[in-house]
Amino acid sequence: MGALELGSLFEKYRIKKNVSTQELSEHTGISKSVMYRIFSGETKRPSLKNCKKIMNVLDIPLVSLINSYIMVTESPTTLQVLLSDAVTINHKKLVIKITKKLLESPRMDSFLSLDYLLQFLRQVESTDIKLALFDVIIDYSRQRGIPYYLGKTLYYRYLVERDDFSRFEETYHRAKEVLHYIDFLHPTERISFYYRLGVHAYVLNYYEESIEFCKKGINEDLIDSKQKASAVISLTASYLNLDNLEQAEIHLKDYENSPYVDYRQDHLRAVLHTRKKEYPQAVDLLKSCLDNVEMYNRISIVNDLLDVYLKMNHTDLIKELIDSEEDFLPTESGHPNKIKNTAQYYKQKGLCQLSIGYEEEGVNSLLQSIFYNQKLGSYKESMKCIALLLDYHKQNKKILSFENMEKISAFCHNDNKKEQGR
Repeated sequence: MGALELGSLFEKYRIKKNVSTQELSEHTGISKSVMYRIFSGETKRPSLKNCKKIMNVLDIPLVSLINSYIMVTESPTTLQVLLSDAVTINHKKLVIKITKKLLESPRMDSFLSLDYLLQFLRQVESTDIKLALFDVIIDYSRQRGIPYYLGKTLYYRYLVERDDFSRFEETYHRAKEVLHYIDFLHPTERISFYYRLGVHAYVLNYYEESIEFCKKGINEDLIDSKQKASAVISLTASYLNLDNLEQAEIHLKDYENSPYVDYRQDHLRAVLHTRKKEYPQAVDLLKSCLDNVEMYNRISIVNDLLDVYLKMNHTDLIKELIDSEEDFLPTESGHPNKIKNTAQYYKQKGLCQLSIGYEEEGVNSLLQSIFYNQKLGSYKESMKCIALLLDYHKQNKKILSFENMEKISAFCHNDNKKEQGR
């Protein structure tokens, strides 16, 4: 059936192109007798090389040739060539189809096929194609109980999905499946995974989980690195957010002794002062940090400075800091932590504005915070901001404007769609 369909494809385009068999033979270098057997389906497995020669002369789309040729070959080597072709034309359905056939081929050991695919993935640039390949390998490995390749592929998929910040929350929960196969990862992969998941948890405010994963990575890691230093920062910040000041102090000292220490040692120290209600020391350190870092890194410092000013009831300083927004607010918030900090800033700004009577500005700032939280798919944080808005209007016996109700409704509908799509 496959050979007949392939022959019919060639005949259709030969007629369409108005090319005789003789002319086709001359242009391709394939003898008329071989050509006849291919067109009639008599040759059950014509060579891919000859088929591509015919394709090129008759202007047959590569996708059409691949679709037909898949049915006439069982050769792993040929399937690998077809897979590479399908990736080149970015055809996801064909990639999935060929990958499944390669894995099910009786002519190649399953482990060798899986190993080949993981190696092949390194040269694939398209994120959509990568994710499609990952899903096929994951389903195959799970159905056949092959934990080594299942764990590896889940880990590699996480590294790719982590860059889609709009699904940051969903990606985090999906990534936890890797933990069931953690022992099948290479030690460097395992440590890196713990670090990444720990920082991921911190960005999403899962502080206990951030501590758990960062500690696992740190305890296993025998060398210093930027990634390790980032994990220590997340560990320290998580303890600060949980008001465990003793542990925060211990891990802050670890960070201060790291060869990769930077301005964040003073920033974290300032937050520690704030938690201890040592506000003047906190303000001095935060202002010093603000003066000595690039604009891109200022917003998290501003968030903590606003928090201190609010606690100290320094209304004038709050207004002064907010008015200088152009000096610290990033124009592009590409990194998830920057998105989180921007969302936090607008929330903090909104609370400050409401506290000093700037009602309309405060409401708009909280709506902006919701917008940035949605960029991370952070449904809970969005709901917290909506709760703050409603509480403010309730406590002050104010009526929420129709315009703002519309905005909140749009945010809620958008989040509900995302939840249903998971």
